[in-house]
Amino acid sequence: MGIEEELVPSVLFTMGPLQITSTVVTTWFIVAFLGVLSYLMGRSLEVRPGISQNILEWVVESIDGLLQKMIGRDSRLLLPFVGTLAIFITVANLTDLIPGVKAPTTDLNTPLALALIVFGSVHYYGIRHRGLLGHLKHYVEPIFLMLPIEVVGELARTLSLTLRLFGNMLGEEIVVSVLFLVLPLLVPVPMMIFGIFTGFIQAYIFTILTITYLAGAVRASQPKQPPRARRAMSKGRQQEEQGPGPSSFSIAR
Repeated sequence: MGIEEELVPSVLFTMGPLQITSTVVTTWFIVAFLGVLSYLMGRSLEVRPGISQNILEWVVESIDGLLQKMIGRDSRLLLPFVGTLAIFITVANLTDLIPGVKAPTTDLNTPLALALIVFGSVHYYGIRHRGLLGHLKHYVEPIFLMLPIEVVGELARTLSLTLRLFGNMLGEEIVVSVLFLVLPLLVPVPMMIFGIFTGFIQAYIFTILTITYLAGAVRASQPKQPPRARRAMSKGRQQEEQGPGPSSFSIAR
């Protein structure tokens, strides 16, 4: 019975044929909390940032740095989606620390929904960069026999994202529950620290994998440049970083 309660969320009320579970209600509260917090922080941005704005800027710059390293060109286009996903998963994982509240990510439906969102976003951004035919073309390159392998790979990535987040968060919750029954006086504080660490780590892993999958779609849709053009572009960047040389000043004189 205990395992069943861990795996199946309780139904709080119904709306016609729809059953509204505790996971859905908790998710609504998280979305409302993040929406109100974003609105308030957006209105209070200053030239000289405070502590909260510094934290927000650090989070945005960290995610933007990951996108630029793994994707490069056009990475800023993906920042709103990846940033929203990372922040939501982090907050959802940490709600387990609130007494009486179960983290939505310990319900299989939530990780599955997040993985399906990533699955759809990969194809959306791939089609947006090159068009429908151009995006579908890379699934049959270099030969048509690659199509079944690519399809299986897409399904496996979605399943992997789902089970990794769900299994780790559910496992952490079960371990904490068992240890709390055995050592109720010694476990709470260390396990809360462990829960915070696990929540951040799982959100980071999910975000990294999402960026990796998006990078595969975006890079596949970018036309390849010949080696001579790549060398010319890299040489131009080096000259821009070094600045004008002595010959430039002599010509200007």
